[in-house]
Formats: sequence, C-alpha cells, structure tokens
Amino acid sequence: MHKFVQAALLTASVCTGVLSVSAAEASDSIGFTPQVTSLTGEKKAKPSKNYLFPEATDLKDNNPFINPEEKSWENYYVPYNDGALVYSPVEYSASLKEQNSGASSISAENPLYITADRMQYANTTGEVSAFGDVDIRQQKDRYQTAYAYGNTQTQKYMIPGEVLYTTPTDYMKADSASYDGNAAIGRFNKLRGWDQGVYYFAGESGVYNRAENKIVVQKGFLTTKHAIAKVPDYRIEADSIDIYPGDHYTAHDVSLFIKNTRLLTMSSYTGSLIPDDSNVNMWTLIPRPTYDSDNGIGLKNSITIPMGGLSSGVSFYAQMAYYTKVGFKPDIGFKWNTRPGTFRLHYAKEESSLNDDHVWVEKKPSLSFDSNHFYIPGTEFFVGFTGEVGRWEEGDVKGTHKDWDAYISHNPIPMGPHMAFSWRAGYRKDYYDYNDTIRNNAYYSMGINGGYGPVAAWINYTNNNLNGQTPYSFDTYDIQRPLSFGVKVQLTPLDAVSVGYTYGTSNHKLEHLDYTYYRDMHSFYGWIEYREKDRETKIYIQPKDFRF
Repeated sequence: MHKFVQAALLTASVCTGVLSVSAAEASDSIGFTPQVTSLTGEKKAKPSKNYLFPEATDLKDNNPFINPEEKSWENYYVPYNDGALVYSPVEYSASLKEQNSGASSISAENPLYITADRMQYANTTGEVSAFGDVDIRQQKDRYQTAYAYGNTQTQKYMIPGEVLYTTPTDYMKADSASYDGNAAIGRFNKLRGWDQGVYYFAGESGVYNRAENKIVVQKGFLTTKHAIAKVPDYRIEADSIDIYPGDHYTAHDVSLFIKNTRLLTMSSYTGSLIPDDSNVNMWTLIPRPTYDSDNGIGLKNSITIPMGGLSSGVSFYAQMAYYTKVGFKPDIGFKWNTRPGTFRLHYAKEESSLNDDHVWVEKKPSLSFDSNHFYIPGTEFFVGFTGEVGRWEEGDVKGTHKDWDAYISHNPIPMGPHMAFSWRAGYRKDYYDYNDTIRNNAYYSMGINGGYGPVAAWINYTNNNLNGQTPYSFDTYDIQRPLSFGVKVQLTPLDAVSVGYTYGTSNHKLEHLDYTYYRDMHSFYGWIEYREKDRETKIYIQPKDFRF
C-alpha cells in the first residue's frame, strides 16, 4: 500500500515544521546521510561536437503519445493548454501568462505531493526520504523514480537515480534530477524525451522552468519522430536549445546534420514545434531529389526564418528548386500568419496544377491570402476564403491577375468503420487585365475513400462549371469534370503499389492511367509513378515529418 505525504502546503502548520506523516517509518532524524549528486554539469571539451551519448535515443521506441491503433500521423496534434488551440505566438504568450499567473510557487491551491512505498521523515528539520515507487507531483508536472530525498521546509528534492518526468505534452527520462518546488524549477542530467510525441530531444543536462514553460537543453540535439535512429537521419545539434513545449524552440550555436555530415552552422535559429508549422525548421534545408520526364532531374529545399521573433508572426521564406530541363524555379517572399489566415507577398515561378503540360507562370510579385477554416458553431461545417492579386507572365501573355475563392465544406463523414465521405463546394472568380476578361467557376467535388487491411481504394468527382476563358495556359483546366478512382495494395510493411484512373466525363475519355510504386524509407516516403497514356515517369521523395 502506498504511503502518502502531502508536503509543501504554505500553511501555518507546515511553516512551523509540524507535519503528520502516515508512512511506514517516521523519526526525528533521517538516520543516514544522503549521497548528494551535483546537477550543475561541467563544461567539457567537445572536439567533434557530437552530442549523441549512448542513452540519447533509448526512448525512440517508447512514444506514449502514439495510439497503437493509429495508422497515420498525418493529422496528429496534441494541442497545448488543455485542448485550447493556440492560434499564434502572440496568443501563446498571452495564454501562457494567464495560465502561470501566481502558479509558479507552492500554495494551498497548488500543493506539492509525494507518495512512495516507504518514507522517512524528520519532524524538526523537515528532511524526508522516499523509497520504492516514488511519485512527486505538482500541478501537471510529475517525477517518478525509485528513490528521492529532500526537505519539506526548503521544498528542494534530489533524485540521484533515473527519473521519468512527464507533463501533458512531454515525456522525458534523465539519469538524475533535482526539483525546487518553491521556484518550480527542475534540473536534469543526461535527459532525453518527447515533445508531443512528434519531436525528440536529448542533451547532457537541462533545466525546466514552469513559470516560463521552458526547457533549456544543454549540449543536445533535436529531431523528429521518424528520423530517430542510433544516429538520427537528420538532426540539429546546439550548445543550448530553449524549448517552449508545443510552440517553438530557439537553438544557439546550432548545426544541421544528415547522419554524421554537417551541412550548415548558424549562431542561432528559431523553429516551430507546432506540427502545422513544420516547415519552420532547419531540416527543410536538406536537399530532396525529384524527377519527371518533362522537367528533368531536380533538387529542392527551403528555409523559413522568423522576422522579429515568432511573436511577430512574420517570416521570410525561400523555396528553391532546380531542374536540369527547365532551370531554377524559386519561390521567395514573406509570410504573415494571423488568426484569420496567412498573408503572403512573394516572387515565384510556379508550375500549373491544372494543366498537364507542365506550364510555368512567373508571378512578379504576388500578394495572396489563405484563410483558416472557420467552423459553423455546433457543427462540423466550415467555410474558407482565398484571394490573390499580382502580375502574371507566361511567354507573351503578361498582365495583372486577380482572383478570389469562397467555399464551404465538412469534416470527413464516416460511412462505417472503413470508409469516409468528403465534399466541398465553392465559387471562384478570376480577373485578367491582359484582355479584360473575367472567368467564373461554380464548382463542387465529392469523394469516398476507404480501406480494409492491406487494401485501400478511392473514387472522387469534381465538377467545374466555367463561364469565361483564361488567356493563360497556366490555369486552363485540362479536365473540366474529372472522375478519378483507384486501388492501392500494401505488399509489405515497407512496399505498396497502386493503379489509378482519371476519366473525363465531359468528353467520355480515359485521360490518365497511372501505375505507382511506394517505398517507406524510414524518415522519408519515396514513390515512382508511370503515366501510361503520356509515357511519363515521375519520382518523388517526401519527408514524413515536415513539409516543403
């Protein structure tokens, strides 16, 4: 049976050293001298600057945030602040201040609890030792270990052996630790663990400050869930990393590695820990190869740099792509993330997603807005809006282009345990100054996707009801009313194949027949697609944990 001590309540009885202990052993003296372990750490030479100590990745297969039944991490996100979505860094800072106001010290409202199999307590000095299944808790912080000792008057506790530290969004192990209950500060040696089950970090030492909701990792590294290995596929290493769980990190004297190869060094870098902002990270600089028959062999990478800190919501970004047949295709500009949505001012050479002839347009420049989804209260219906104004150049066709698109949709609707129905309807309008024309499009799309065991299938239909013509090939619809369907079979845990058809319902013609081979490459996905009717081959490599 666990014995229980409710220590550290700032009441008159505790302040005078009077505390009732219902443990198996209690005396006026501890009866032994605890072995004090220094947790400050020493600065050691680091000739190779390699922070992959032997235990660094021992939690790689122990991710408590993973649901064993979960098949896809694509939409996984553990929200911060007990399910309250934090929309922006500014709101994050405000919510953090509200959450931690007056909560950093011990009080009757925020007590510290210690439970253990066996405890010794000195009533006059406040010294306490706990043995067995030791559990120290304050608010949502939890330390679990086999032995701890400390003082209920100073509220300082030492954990000389291995400890498991958990919060709603973090799961961390350390070789030893200490905790100052009054200051709400924990110190760790040889720490390693998870943030949200998405990001993995480790370091020689670290400090957690609840008042600032910040973990400072010294001489450590940070990577993502699928890249973890004895030597991670990619990682950033830094002299120190300031981690704000569920929001962002700032790394100092930081280097980007692919395995043991250093690609880049910076004095500091601030990246996002919000999965939806996974492109705000140094590892997006890793070159990714690609190939298709028309563009040739290509390499892609990108970088996003916050301007004025993450609290501003403004960042500079550059997406670079080079192809042997069509040359350099950049997308460079500024983004401003706000609660309503994202504004973007950029210069870009962009490939058409509507025309199969690999048409490129030059936007010089373009100002666009892409809203977040706004849900109708009490329902799973949501609405959204996009808009753009800029100068488009495609060969001799040059001029100002403007468009807006308003739509309504719904979260996927389950159709039993193995299928889901999705739909979207909207209205789009394009304005072309080149020949003073306007094009209207009242559109809708619907589809059913599902799977059972190793087999997945889909069928989707889109209807574009166009009125007016565009002077550009870039936004010309090759197939105005496509019906696409196909099936995918998982051959092994790492290999899959699919066949997909696209049928033009307007001209009653089979437009595309695609054969695709998929390969799981640990932290990346790779696939080869052969489009039979066009005799075109495409090769893609896409990271699992961040976006390009």
